[in-house]
Amino acid sequence: MTIETQISEGVGVVTLARPPVNALDVETVRDLTSALGAMDADPQVRVVILTGKGKCFSAGVDLKRHLQALETNTAGPVSIGVDMYRAFLEGRKPTIAAVNGAALGAGLGMAASCCIIVASENAIFGIPEIKVGMLGGARHAMRLLGHSTVNRMLLTGHCLTAQEMYRRGAIEACLPQAELMPFAMNIAREIAERDPTAVEMARKTLADVEQMGVLEGYAHEMAAAQELGRTAAAQQAMRQFVEGRR
Repeated sequence: MTIETQISEGVGVVTLARPPVNALDVETVRDLTSALGAMDADPQVRVVILTGKGKCFSAGVDLKRHLQALETNTAGPVSIGVDMYRAFLEGRKPTIAAVNGAALGAGLGMAASCCIIVASENAIFGIPEIKVGMLGGARHAMRLLGHSTVNRMLLTGHCLTAQEMYRRGAIEACLPQAELMPFAMNIAREIAERDPTAVEMARKTLADVEQMGVLEGYAHEMAAAQELGRTAAAQQAMRQFVEGRR
């Protein structure tokens, strides 16, 4: 397997494990898509952390496998990438990217597809495909960074350090390597302690409204809030808060 998984205290950890740089070939894309689907369906899992094994998060698509697919007119990692991103973006469980090293191309895309991103101080983020006859990742980068920056990254292969990503507000934290997973686990446990129905509805609502205008998005959120408010757990939480204030 190119993916390692574990579950503890309501937190699922999915680790890219294809050394040396956790590049994505067809098997890895399929294994990752399957692992995310399994975590999403598991009632024990409340939140998922994605990270990479070794010193790299992911260097993106395996260029050798991609070229072989082009030369033989067969399915390569790029051809099935949409299913993988659908598993990230349409999953019910919140996801946290713990970026432990380089996140390039599809590596940046996977991180950007997670709900929360934290990174180690040695991490870098980039879309270097222009240097090797490829494209991709810019739409994902647009979720994190502005128009000019994304164009510079796409057109030149320019990379940003984790420190720069943090300065721009694109990631939640830039940490020493040893502190990365404990920090991500603390956020994950905090999410896992919340009402799972509320968390899943919040996760879905935010994913939905990202594609909407302001008023349409607000109306959608309020409809979800009404639905959540009808649950016993939500009403109990409201009652406890009101009584506590009094």
